[in-house]
Amino acid sequence: MHPVWHAILMEPVGWLAIGGSIVMVGIILTVAAYVRNKVREDERRR
Repeated sequence: MHPVWHAILMEPVGWLAIGGSIVMVGIILTVAAYVRNKVREDERRR
């Protein structure tokens, strides 16, 4: 196995990095969906 993949998949720090990345992407997508929904709501009210 490539040393980088070994470090990512076999070390706890690698799993934390993967989990943290997933959480950050999830937060970004949630905020984007919320803002998009609010913009649509404001346009309907006009």
